[in-house]
Amino acid sequence: MPQSPRRRLASLERRLRTGLLRPLLIARTRRRRLRAPGLHIGVTGSSAKSTTTRLIADILATEGSVAAQVQDNTINPLLRTLRRGGSADYVVAETGVGGPGDMGNLARVLCPDLAVVTLIGREHFSQFRSREAIAAEKGLLVEALRPGGLAVLNADDPLAMAMAARTGARVVSFGESPGADGRITAITGDLLSGITVSLVWQGRTLTLPTRFPARHFALPVAAAATTCLALGIAPGRIAEALARTMPLPTRFSRHDIPGGPVLFADCAKAPLDTLGLAFEALRDAPAPRRRIVLGSISDYHGKRRKVQRAALIAALEVAEEVVLVADRSARGSLLPEAEAAGRLVHVTTVEAAAAHVRASAIAGEVILLKGSKVQHLERIALDLAAPVKCWATACGAPADCMACGLHALPFEDHGGRARRRLRRAATGAPGKP
Repeated sequence: MPQSPRRRLASLERRLRTGLLRPLLIARTRRRRLRAPGLHIGVTGSSAKSTTTRLIADILATEGSVAAQVQDNTINPLLRTLRRGGSADYVVAETGVGGPGDMGNLARVLCPDLAVVTLIGREHFSQFRSREAIAAEKGLLVEALRPGGLAVLNADDPLAMAMAARTGARVVSFGESPGADGRITAITGDLLSGITVSLVWQGRTLTLPTRFPARHFALPVAAAATTCLALGIAPGRIAEALARTMPLPTRFSRHDIPGGPVLFADCAKAPLDTLGLAFEALRDAPAPRRRIVLGSISDYHGKRRKVQRAALIAALEVAEEVVLVADRSARGSLLPEAEAAGRLVHVTTVEAAAAHVRASAIAGEVILLKGSKVQHLERIALDLAAPVKCWATACGAPADCMACGLHALPFEDHGGRARRRLRRAATGAPGKP
């Protein structure tokens, strides 16, 4: 079927923008970046990028001006960050890849003085098909280090450490391995009190209390602390900044309901490899009941039903009840015994999950919301605080519901308000939210 004139025009505009204008903009921004006086830091990896970037930025803010790019980790946000950060003392940018070829442009325009690699997992497996291919792509950031640069690598990840061979820059490492420069020696605390990380650097032990709820956050804490220690920042300043920083929204963010449950929203993404880390955080939580709301799972190989069943079994090992938000298969229940015992509740919409949680919540219980970004499971936490009226199954919004701020309105009413909000943000004009 032939395209309409409007679609043909839009397609032509897109090709011009990506094929002609973007390379020109990249070249111009790169020239500007090379004249910029500040230290430019790129952070990459399969997981923990956003938290590591935020922590580094918060620590460096105690030393000077910082332009930070967190979560928006593709080329257009990077170009904007470099333009507005031209005079900043530090530019800290999260760099992500959606497929082969993405990191080349990011690294070329950022020209990092310092590169941090958190870990190499199986995210974007469908595009890369192996962890080795993912490492090859992400390692381009390390290859792009400027003369006199610094690579900060995960000592516990052989694929990350192998990137040391791809640069002539100085290399420091972090992790639990005995040879790590910033070595994690202890992780204490729990889900409700937050973890404290003990880190040995150059023979000295640093005690780093944090507001992060789960043990796996020790990795970004160690990555950020090691990076800033290598830059010569005082350990006391590092500890103070780490103690202040809150988890990013929907990345194990905490939501306390007065007289009700404590919810942890970890629903920015749910790659199969990392589900166990999230579940394990609940195991010893000091609470009268532990529940998990489990949504869609990503980045796995094999049949969805088999993956869901394995995930449910793992979740039920640490939680008294699991609420699965997924299409109901015609083949019947995934775990009929658990469903019959009332430990597994299977619903098909987030709205139904929220209704179940609202009707059955008890004071002091802990509820983990774990799923992929597209489902917006964070609405369950928001609905316990104030009624949510947007229950769209696929709204298409790239931001979480807290950032969007329109969850109190039906989805069909979002259009005009969202456009007005974007217009006000662009022009700085005042107006009603």
